[in-house]
Amino acid sequence: MNQYHFELLGLRVRLQTPAAVQISERLQPFLSNSLAERADCTITISHSRALPQPNQAGIWHGPECYDRSGETLEIFHCHTPYGSPFAVTQLEKEGNIQITVDPDYADYFSGTSGIFNRIGFENLLLQRKGLLLHASLIEYAGHGIAFAGPSGIGKSTQAALWRSCYGANILNGDRAVLRKTEQGWIAYGSPYAGTSGIYRKESVPLTAVVVLDQGQENTLRRLSGGEAMAAVWPEISARRGDEIFVAEATALCAELLTDIPAYALKCLPEESAAALLKKGLHL
Repeated sequence: MNQYHFELLGLRVRLQTPAAVQISERLQPFLSNSLAERADCTITISHSRALPQPNQAGIWHGPECYDRSGETLEIFHCHTPYGSPFAVTQLEKEGNIQITVDPDYADYFSGTSGIFNRIGFENLLLQRKGLLLHASLIEYAGHGIAFAGPSGIGKSTQAALWRSCYGANILNGDRAVLRKTEQGWIAYGSPYAGTSGIYRKESVPLTAVVVLDQGQENTLRRLSGGEAMAAVWPEISARRGDEIFVAEATALCAELLTDIPAYALKCLPEESAAALLKKGLHL
């Protein structure tokens, strides 16, 4: 059995595979050689032609079916909705992951991209009090700021302004992981970076979530609890049809917005917007 170890989003992850796999460019920075003895999560790949079939309790999301009927979450990977699976992922209550693959489709799992895209990542995070936020994440003077909002709203622009004007570090250009730990809320750069091409194996205490909007002038205001949830929740990666997942993720998002301030920033794509936010955050 081949073994690979990663330090990923504050978790020690071991990957065990029957054959060598190709490590994608985005996961290479997260490789580790120091985790041979223990892991927070072990992902094991095995081959079998006798795969279980989805049942009526499952929830379909495109060609994947999620079944929560037991303590183990099962994800059936199919080519088409309601088809027969070529692989099944089992996410155990303890956080370990078993992926059973029809050997005819072993090539689908010959690289880490194919594997990590099929591990039920949002569920794994939620087990560890983590959320995946559609945001650009920066670190400035030991503070983490997540610029959230839909595609095209200006997240990358505002992050780049902070880098050019104040020397901030951009940890991730598109998907930030936010986890509640014993030290408080920590924001992590992740390999899930969209088309930004910015992904760094770094973390920072989270100071603020800033929801962006485009405007004719720069304005900044802190959001109340209800406003914050309405603005931030749409940018949380979640399967809206999974009632259990949504309930747990909503509760964790509410904890996040109780602990961490959220702001609405209407802004122009210029330095004045960054200056306004810097002043408003007292940084």
